[in-house]
Amino acid sequence: MRISNQTNREDGPKRGFGQRKSERLFKKISLFALLAVVAVAGCSNGTSEPNYVSAYKAEDANPELSAAINKFALDLYAKLEDEPGEADPGPNRMISPAGIGIALSMLKDGAEGETAQQMDGMLHLNGMSPEVLAESQMILSDLLRGSDPAVKMDIANSLWSRQGFEVNKDYAERIEKSYGAQVQAIDFTSDQAVSTINQWASDNTAGKIPEVVEAPLSENLVLLLMNAMYFKGDWSEPFKKGQTEDLPFYPEGGQEVKVPTMRQSGDYAYLDGEGFEAVRLPYGETRNFGMILALPDENSSLDEFKQRQLPKFNAWSQELSDNEGSIELPRFKLKDKLTLKATLSALGMVDAFSDQTAELGGLAAGGAQPGDIFVSFVTHDTFIEVNEEGTEAAAVTVIGAETTSVPAPQTPFDLKFNRPFFFAITDRTTGAIVFMGEVGNPAED
Repeated sequence: MRISNQTNREDGPKRGFGQRKSERLFKKISLFALLAVVAVAGCSNGTSEPNYVSAYKAEDANPELSAAINKFALDLYAKLEDEPGEADPGPNRMISPAGIGIALSMLKDGAEGETAQQMDGMLHLNGMSPEVLAESQMILSDLLRGSDPAVKMDIANSLWSRQGFEVNKDYAERIEKSYGAQVQAIDFTSDQAVSTINQWASDNTAGKIPEVVEAPLSENLVLLLMNAMYFKGDWSEPFKKGQTEDLPFYPEGGQEVKVPTMRQSGDYAYLDGEGFEAVRLPYGETRNFGMILALPDENSSLDEFKQRQLPKFNAWSQELSDNEGSIELPRFKLKDKLTLKATLSALGMVDAFSDQTAELGGLAAGGAQPGDIFVSFVTHDTFIEVNEEGTEAAAVTVIGAETTSVPAPQTPFDLKFNRPFFFAITDRTTGAIVFMGEVGNPAED
């Protein structure tokens, strides 16, 4: 293994590394967007203006929140192996822990007692108060929006309450102010309720996620907490379409398939790690956003990588250094929908889902007894498309609450992503992992 201590860079291509590693290709796309940030206060739709300039500097970000976000993201992604959130998991998977984390943070603001403690532990907040959490997320969100004028990073939050259910006024005001959330009462029994909620999701994901709830909604539903995230960035060094051609991809244990594969050479931030190689492809002008792609060695597998190296992501992702090489990367496009009740329960958030012990009194005016209000579902819809120009990704999380009542000599590399591989989109300004995933079969949507 060679680990260089050179300064991390995000420049373009370099030649040569994947040939010696394998002619098999992963086809398991699992987008794992990991950043728990919130919309800027007073910006209820989270939309970034062109050339948006953040009111904050990188040093204003709370490092404890960034660390908590990434820990939760890695925990969540690992737990999906046991609790995948879908009845028939395919070779591709995709999530945005970032959006999930934001929605859960809003919920935690109304949690009490053991329920709040369980959520605190799951989110690795170490006793961070709701006030500090909300302020820290607001700053992080603003920094993300202004990280690169050429990259669009939007975050939106909303709280929908059933008409007749009196939301805790202080809670609603905090969510609206600190998280920039749209707060609205709606008749969940009306024909328009579902279309209105779905329209909000569509509007805040550029139409990529047009449907997140279905009719009829439960008659016991009293609250919906929602987060939407949208990312669109062009590669700093776009792939040339003329170099894209159908090349073989080798799914784990499956037959070879031909997929449109992009090719590029140049200087990249690269790592020859223990049992894998990784490269970072930057977006935009500042190159703060970038996609980290990790390819397990030919004699290894994506499962082994996730078990051994994914928990160390925060460490090895800082070791990438400038190297010359070439890349082959399949185009891919994915959509996914997960239900996360079992996954989050397995991570320690147990009481919130119980109609006996959930302590969510902070959500309701006048409070509530344990079990009066509980979380009935958490759904997560995601979308990503990667092509020659860049990447477009979106995610919507919905929480439903019901009531009972040192440098080494450089060696040119040739990196061919023609077998299952991992990827992550990160931001250097905040240190946050924005999206993360894996491609097991780019031929499957």
